[in-house]
Amino acid sequence: MLWSGTSVALQIPAGALADRVSRRLLLGVGCALRAVGFGLWVVAPSYPGFAAGFVLWAVKSSLTSGTLESLVYDELAAVGLTDRYTRLTGRASAALGAAELVATAAAGPVLAVGGYRLVGYASVAVCVVQTLVALSFRDAPRSSADADEPGYLATLRAGVSEVVRRPQLRSLVLVAGLGGLLAIDEYLPLLARDTGVGVSAIPPLLLVPALARIFSSFVVGTGRWRAVAAPMAVCAVLVGGGGLSASVLGLVGVGVGFGCWQLAQLVVEARVQHAVVGPARATVTSVVEVLGEGSALVVTGVFGLAADWLGLPVLFAADGLCLLALAGYAALRVGSEPARWNAVKDDETGSPSNSGEPV
Repeated sequence: MLWSGTSVALQIPAGALADRVSRRLLLGVGCALRAVGFGLWVVAPSYPGFAAGFVLWAVKSSLTSGTLESLVYDELAAVGLTDRYTRLTGRASAALGAAELVATAAAGPVLAVGGYRLVGYASVAVCVVQTLVALSFRDAPRSSADADEPGYLATLRAGVSEVVRRPQLRSLVLVAGLGGLLAIDEYLPLLARDTGVGVSAIPPLLLVPALARIFSSFVVGTGRWRAVAAPMAVCAVLVGGGGLSASVLGLVGVGVGFGCWQLAQLVVEARVQHAVVGPARATVTSVVEVLGEGSALVVTGVFGLAADWLGLPVLFAADGLCLLALAGYAALRVGSEPARWNAVKDDETGSPSNSGEPV
């Protein structure tokens, strides 16, 4: 609760800050704070130490999520290459997934060689490298920033107001943010146990969603994927039906469903960036993150309270129905053609769109 609560509370204020100060600096500070937090877990492995580390990690997340996407988009806009944004984020997401698999595989051997301290200090070292990389970025001109915008509070209001007042952007933000409904991955090990497989078979089964997400990110990285509602609907069927079956095949289907959702999520998050026209790009992106964290908290809480009463298969089926409803909303409100959103942007702002993304 400290971790998620801090992140939700700081997300939008930090996004507005990223629209006013150096995004490169915020990325560096955020990574450095997480390094300090991991260091506390090594030198002070106690309840206060872990609590402080989680709070610092949450501050890091608030400072960097929204900030990084906005920095990348505006850097591309500065050289007229916003059409490459979706491909770039798809490739980055695939690389992230692959790195997570490598880190997970390396954790056991590193723990065997140097124990908990070596794992902890290796994590600190990675964060230090992240900090140096972040500080090496350029701070691009902001494609949507107004040099006369009067200060932090005005930026905060502008970002939130843009989401609230523009129906098309609001729909995109809602679909992107409610991806937190898929926070059920925390319960996959328990669902796997309920299928009756041995404990040793659970880790290989849990590789399925990780590999599916990497593959989906790679597909988006090709720049040829454009659908949103269809993969969301397939995900809903696989998650709900697979969970309800409480079988090994069903669990594999759930994992594939996670990959389907990744296809839609990366595309719709990119469209959010293309739809922003005001001076508060990072603030708008932070609204997406808050919705994601909030919906994830609700799902995790409901599963935790109701799992012993209803059982995980029923809860997975219920979550699948919620995902299916969101897919239906996306089909009605988001569509599949980015040109539609560019036209809407032109109508709302009276100026031509700067994006021709062929997602």
